[in-house]
Amino acid sequence: MTSHRSARRPNEAAQRSSAVRVKLAFYIIVAFAAYIAWRFFVVQIRQGPSLAARAYEQHLTTVELAAHRGTIFDRDGNALVRSLPSQSIYVTPSDIADPAATARALAPVLGRSASALAALLQTKSAYVQLDHKVTRDRADAVTKLGLPGISVVPEPTGIRFIPSGRLASTVLGFTGFDENGLDGVEYSFDSILRGTPGRMDLEADQFGRVLPFARPHIDVAAKAGYSIVLTLDSYLQYNVEQILRKTVAQWHAKNGSAIVMDPRTGEILALANVPDFDVPQYTRFPADDLRDRAVTDAYEPGSTFKLITATAALDSGKVTPEDRFPARDTLHVGGSTIHNAEDGFLASASASENLGEIITKSHNVGAAEVALRIGKHTMDDALLRFGFGTPTEVGLPGESAGILAPLADWSATSLPTIAFGQGIATTPLAMARAYSAIANGGLLLRPRILAAIVAPDGSTVYRYGREVERRVMSARTAAVLRGYLRNVVLHGTGNPTAQVAGYATAGKTGTAQIAENGLYLSGAYVASFIGYVPAAAPHYVILVKVTQPEGSIYGGVVAAPAFADIARRAMMHAGVPPQAPTAAPRLVRGVTMSKRGA
Repeated sequence: MTSHRSARRPNEAAQRSSAVRVKLAFYIIVAFAAYIAWRFFVVQIRQGPSLAARAYEQHLTTVELAAHRGTIFDRDGNALVRSLPSQSIYVTPSDIADPAATARALAPVLGRSASALAALLQTKSAYVQLDHKVTRDRADAVTKLGLPGISVVPEPTGIRFIPSGRLASTVLGFTGFDENGLDGVEYSFDSILRGTPGRMDLEADQFGRVLPFARPHIDVAAKAGYSIVLTLDSYLQYNVEQILRKTVAQWHAKNGSAIVMDPRTGEILALANVPDFDVPQYTRFPADDLRDRAVTDAYEPGSTFKLITATAALDSGKVTPEDRFPARDTLHVGGSTIHNAEDGFLASASASENLGEIITKSHNVGAAEVALRIGKHTMDDALLRFGFGTPTEVGLPGESAGILAPLADWSATSLPTIAFGQGIATTPLAMARAYSAIANGGLLLRPRILAAIVAPDGSTVYRYGREVERRVMSARTAAVLRGYLRNVVLHGTGNPTAQVAGYATAGKTGTAQIAENGLYLSGAYVASFIGYVPAAAPHYVILVKVTQPEGSIYGGVVAAPAFADIARRAMMHAGVPPQAPTAAPRLVRGVTMSKRGA
């Protein structure tokens, strides 16, 4: 009996020990499960949102959303420049099985050599850009090829499109790689056109690659840029460019500029420069072709400046239309000799001449004598009233203020030479503004290129109006000057080249030497003509300037015919039919066409 009891005791002890271990394991498992459940609750429920936010931030990448750039319209609502969607062409080299064949297929579409493309297709980079900001036609052509490894990706910024080609290129300017304005109107009004970029968040991996199926979050929506309406008239702009281009080629000139302004409002209706450039290909043109010379280049205006001298003389009361001056062809002053142009209008045929005859025949000596009579203070006052020596603030980049020496720095010859447009420099735009003041009765208006600002929804935000700077002459003086300018066309240096059949025109010829580094270049001249049409009630002030023409140097020969052609087309465009002349103009005897036009 004893032996059986002793045998059962170890078994019972083992069973009790096993039961304890089972219970202990159970409690441990229950405790661990409870801990897991508690941690799950803490992580998923209590801390879940904050931890998810932290994880999202760690994988977050921010992308800038480009704003759509505004459109540039002409005065009639025609788009001169607009932004179109653009795409870029990329390749994944690892997906290209036959680089040579792929390159041969792409070469004609991209306009690249097959060998150059084949080299790019075999690089070790994961992603290679083949072309940037291509047109939709080119992108579609690439897509139709269906080549493995070749992808078309939309660009965040668009591509600027010029529907009218080179029209007004030197005025409009161009944008850079990311549609930022770099020159011309695109630069001047960039803050209006470019809009405000937005911001978008995307989930990405450690290499910055966007995760599949990641949903974007837009923090700040992009705001499209405003559009602008220019004062330019596309029809006039096109015709002015064609006429100017023909004139520069005909006379083998270095360059040329032309302006059409409305003297009643100061609006610039056309502004052309030759040479110009193809905007989308601007990097292929020399910097000299990109300049808006009518605004940036100061020149000595020559005889067209005699009207400023006449303004100072008449408005000061120191000279009347009836006053006479000795008619002579040379004048010695300050150790220098002033000559009249040998253009068939020499003064020696008469004993004396009045201010009107000096203007009509464009006598340098007569203009100098007028200036010497009125004095330098009166002349300087008139120059400052007209704004010479300061920019017009038209709103175009690079505008030159011109060159007007302070009165204290004038030499003995400054006054008489400034009287006929030498020794002073100004821009074509400033001269067009001055003649607009004569045409409109004496008011100096600020030239305008910007007509209105338009919101993305098409509503007009602001419309610009006429801005009168000041009165620069009395209405009576302006009327007298307009009579002088009409006589120039009928009987003087603008006869008959500045005349237009069926329309009464008025204006002034100009021929000036070109100064460089303080010295006049031998044989280098600027030929110009500034006038308006119709003579009785001017609607258009027209300036034509041709630099270094060959074959003739006179404004009446080189520039006046271009003025007449522009004037005729402008009046026809305005819907004004030509009128039959009431009387034949009286021609000046003994003057040949080949010698016309100081």
